[in-house]
Amino acid sequence: MPTRQRRLVRIAAFLSLALSTAALAPRAASADDDHPHAAQPGVTFGGRGTYFHSLGADNGTWSGGAQLRFHITSVIAIEASGDYRQSKFEGRIVDVYPVQGSLMLYLAPNWVISPYILGGEGWYTTHVRDGDTTHRYGPHAGAGLEAALNRHWTIDGSYRYLWTQSLTVPTSAHPLGKNFSDNGYMITAALNYRF
Repeated sequence: MPTRQRRLVRIAAFLSLALSTAALAPRAASADDDHPHAAQPGVTFGGRGTYFHSLGADNGTWSGGAQLRFHITSVIAIEASGDYRQSKFEGRIVDVYPVQGSLMLYLAPNWVISPYILGGEGWYTTHVRDGDTTHRYGPHAGAGLEAALNRHWTIDGSYRYLWTQSLTVPTSAHPLGKNFSDNGYMITAALNYRF
């Protein structure tokens, strides 16, 4: 993806998050239970859209996935997530099934909108079309915002950087395989239901 398009994607994601934040900001939360909080003990589950850009890929890709969060306290949560993405490395199609586990720390859990930081590990089942399937891993770290729409629904967006093991893909110039960096960034937007 050309640099200009990447910038436009980043700007669009930022504006979307900023508009959502501005729309919800006037509803300042209080300690009263009648007001929704961004984070509270319990479980949330949601679907999400993901944009992933690998440093070695031909371009970035959009995909879908799901996330399950266990809010141990209003400050600490554990997230398990699964996605699907497809990348091209010098024209070769690669299917990747990322499964990630993240520890999340909410910085303002009693607010309607709370920023959070996260870090964890990812496992990546990777299938090169007309080639091998491998299993790779790597850490990730990032930050995001979660906003309570009401008692049961929240939305969130996050940015995370992934340090993933390199990927060997056979190409026309390198039939035995060429190593590509699969490090990159991931932007997510999700709608979650709180049980």
